[in-house]
Amino acid sequence: GCFPRIDAPPPRQRSQRAYLVAAAMKAFLTSLAAMAIAVATAAADDVKVYFGCGCFWHVQHGFVQLEESLLGRLGGSISARTAYAGGTKVGADGLVCYHNGEGVADYGSMGHAEAVLLNIPKARYPEFAKKFWELCPKGQRQDPQDVGGEYRSVVGLPGGMQSDLIQSLDAEAHGVKLIAGKGDEGDTLDSDKVFVYDTDRFPAHVAEKFHQFHNDMMDTYGGDYNALQRFAVNTKCPGDSAGAGGFLGLLSFTS
Repeated sequence: GCFPRIDAPPPRQRSQRAYLVAAAMKAFLTSLAAMAIAVATAAADDVKVYFGCGCFWHVQHGFVQLEESLLGRLGGSISARTAYAGGTKVGADGLVCYHNGEGVADYGSMGHAEAVLLNIPKARYPEFAKKFWELCPKGQRQDPQDVGGEYRSVVGLPGGMQSDLIQSLDAEAHGVKLIAGKGDEGDTLDSDKVFVYDTDRFPAHVAEKFHQFHNDMMDTYGGDYNALQRFAVNTKCPGDSAGAGGFLGLLSFTS
């Protein structure tokens, strides 16, 4: 024939080779199972929370930095997303949107505040609560020129004030009053209070893609940060659904 003859290994050698292959396969499957259990356990220990204190652009930046430094997250693994939360109403199909000329599901008119949604390990919540108070000392925002309920100070926890995480939040409050949120509240400016919402009753609604990883009104965060927007998804809100042209129609509004 066209190929050289290759003699089969002796039976004992074949048996030894099969044993080594089987052992390697068993070790691989065991390792794979352990990884799957670890991932499932980590996911089970994650918790969805949100924080808001004025414009959500700089708040998102602060929490992205913490996810990177504390959790080692990069790129698509970063969970921080600008969002709307704390209102009692939503638009058609559950839509909640930024101010827009079409008047579609306007978050302000539906009682929502700007916030940042996170999915983090429950055990690391104390560090994120501490970061919130750094971004929102005494419950006061850094941009008091923005006024109204859209900019009130808010925190979302599973169970709200009954959450087992509330102690970690209160530990760094330094006299700020934590108030059970009932929805649609007004501004908290100069009130020394923060509304705490039950995320089951008041879930966060992720904001438009163009609001993700955005520079603040006064600060710019660099191209690498802004490029994280590629990991965000479009909503069905005006501006996202209409593409860049839709966004240009919103430039008359500020965050």
